[in-house]
Amino acid sequence: MERTQMGTVATLAVNVIANTGGFNKGLDKAGSNAKGFGKSVGGASGGMSKMVPIAAAAAVALAAVAAVAMKVGEAFDRMDEAAKKARSLGMAAQDMMAFQHAAELGGVSADQMATALQKMQKGIGEGLAGTGMAKDAFERMGISMEHIGKLPAKEQMFEIADAIAAIKNPAERAAAATAIFGRAGADMLPVLEGGSAALKAQEDDLKSLQGTLSEADFKAIEDSNDAWTRFGTAMEGIWNQLAVALAPTMEWIGNLLADIAGWVANIIDSWNDFWGTTPIETAKKATENVEAHLAAMEKEKQAAEDALKAREELEKKGLKLTESLRNPMEMYNDTLADLNSMLDAGVISWNTYGRAVAKAQEDIKKSDEFKAKEIKVAERQAIGVTLRGRGAFSIQQKQQRTLEKLREEERQQLRQLKQQTALLQQLNNNVQTGTVVTI
Repeated sequence: MERTQMGTVATLAVNVIANTGGFNKGLDKAGSNAKGFGKSVGGASGGMSKMVPIAAAAAVALAAVAAVAMKVGEAFDRMDEAAKKARSLGMAAQDMMAFQHAAELGGVSADQMATALQKMQKGIGEGLAGTGMAKDAFERMGISMEHIGKLPAKEQMFEIADAIAAIKNPAERAAAATAIFGRAGADMLPVLEGGSAALKAQEDDLKSLQGTLSEADFKAIEDSNDAWTRFGTAMEGIWNQLAVALAPTMEWIGNLLADIAGWVANIIDSWNDFWGTTPIETAKKATENVEAHLAAMEKEKQAAEDALKAREELEKKGLKLTESLRNPMEMYNDTLADLNSMLDAGVISWNTYGRAVAKAQEDIKKSDEFKAKEIKVAERQAIGVTLRGRGAFSIQQKQQRTLEKLREEERQQLRQLKQQTALLQQLNNNVQTGTVVTI
């Protein structure tokens, strides 16, 4: 096997030498011509100064050629990737590039658009099988799974864009986009908000900027990329063969370097025996000191982390204790504050708000604290009122008045409790000193 590989490399070397013989002669001839040209230029007045602009122009031309080659290579890769992704989705490559163009104008990357289209088709497939989150989203938007499943991928995107753009509630629109396009759904909203009309306009815009490319054009790009990939593989084969041919030489060099390293190690060892304490030992001790210092720092760091964890656990227990001591009225106030914030943000409707307030009121009326206070009938009706429109006072104002009355009762009970505590404390003190106090 080794002899065969060596023969292959030898044959390659002979062919290279034979095929470059004419090239070498051409170089010799070019060298002679260059020398003569140099003499003629050097003999002329100001010959070198005339060559400077020519050299500069040549450098600029080479840089331009390199830039063009780089941009062409980028276009090859971009179009080849678009063609392959489009084929996996069952759509034309030109359509894929149009959607990616619309995505980039909407602040979404081309890769995110391709991923979103894949999620879309996956969701449609699951919906046709009766599963998945996308199925419910399509049903809420009034799109039949049988209908959407029969459309081409491009038309599916158009119809979904129109349906999502028609949703008025921002929260529902984001939920539908996420269910169909995955985690990138929320980012896709600026692309979809104009519906299919906006997507078609961006498609026309791309054609006006870049022209129209056929599937045959994309096929030619793919074939070219594949050819260069094969060429790269062939070049790797050449380097593999050269590596095999040079393996014995590299083995000899490795052994030689190993012997030299061993010789140097023996010299250092002899030096250490002669001088006793060596720089190596000194460096070793310094390293040990550094390691000990680092270990101490690590221990301090671990102790600090343990203390922080203990503090966090203690805070969790404190929060849990605080939560367990909350009375029904405090929980009712917090619930109202949360509901008002959600209503102002538009994430819940007035209907949901009214139902939630009614439930919170029912919960507090069932509590022992509410029953023990013997609230008047009018006040209980004020707490139990539901949303019935606008009157002399808003629901929030009525609730505030009722809450103020409850707070005043709590303050009175607190004052009574303090008085009783003071009397009990006085009684306890007098009992200890032998004094009897009549209450």
